[in-house]
Amino acid sequence: MRGCRASIEHAATIRVWVNEVGADAYLADENPLPVGSVVVKEEYAGADCSDDADLVAWSVMRKESAGFDAEARDWRFQESAAPSRRVTIDGNSTCLPCHLEPECVARDLMCTEP
Repeated sequence: MRGCRASIEHAATIRVWVNEVGADAYLADENPLPVGSVVVKEEYAGADCSDDADLVAWSVMRKESAGFDAEARDWRFQESAAPSRRVTIDGNSTCLPCHLEPECVARDLMCTEP
């Protein structure tokens, strides 16, 4: 979806992937994304996202059904460490404060741009 670039919000180099459910809406900057959309941000310690050894984490947003979490616009946040895939964040309390910044709110709480 989105090529390798520096991330302001995660202090890493990132690559963004979106599943088929949300890909067209993400690329067209249509908000909100449909229920079932999954946005994955691969986070790298290296500068170019080319060395899997530099992969440090995956940050994930999944759009849940209406009523899941109104404050989070029904997004569920999770982060997993690489390479172990151990879940380090599972819930909205850690991620939500940054995603409530105006530039993220304008994009259905996504802080990435297509």
